[in-house]
Amino acid sequence: MPVLGEQARAADDRGHRSRQSVDTLRRMFYLTFRPAMEWDRIAVEKTSVDQLLRRVILPLLLLAPVATVIGMKTFDRDWDPLHGYLVPSEQIFAAGATTYFASVASIFVLAAIFVLLAPMFGAPRDYVAALKVAAYGAIPVFLAGATLLLPAMAIVGMVAVCHTLYLYWHGVRRVLQVKEGSQTEFVGISVLLLAVASVVVGAAASSIGFI
Repeated sequence: MPVLGEQARAADDRGHRSRQSVDTLRRMFYLTFRPAMEWDRIAVEKTSVDQLLRRVILPLLLLAPVATVIGMKTFDRDWDPLHGYLVPSEQIFAAGATTYFASVASIFVLAAIFVLLAPMFGAPRDYVAALKVAAYGAIPVFLAGATLLLPAMAIVGMVAVCHTLYLYWHGVRRVLQVKEGSQTEFVGISVLLLAVASVVVGAAASSIGFI
């Protein structure tokens, strides 16, 4: 009987993970083609930082570093000195790991910036809601990371950034309750502050020899 109970629990766990995968795929589809309706669903959805981390942020952000590591090993300067990756072989793993952890941190920092700016735009401060917008809105960029087998495919990421900005424009209004007509300013300031923070942290890390 204990064995049957363990098998039943294992089957339930597999079913639960399968449903989560289907839900994530459905969310990707609707955020692409019906973003307003999907943001309304996200706004009322009960979730937590841990769930967002495990179901969205950590798995999807793996796509870019995995693709770039494969690309650096396969399409390097020996393959093509002009169009291949120029990262030395002994630095490939470090580059992939740095990309991954920096990307994860950037989502949390962007959510913190949303929370910081929210009262200035008539919105309440809610970190979980802000993390929802930061994570789900960045899904196009997450997915574009899978194309980075070649440096030239960065153009796909540029297109994805445009769609992510559009999703943020919708999300800050429908999830964070930013005042109507203020979304463009809110998103623009948030992204600018994120860029400044990234430059400052990157410069500091470089000065101490971390990167």
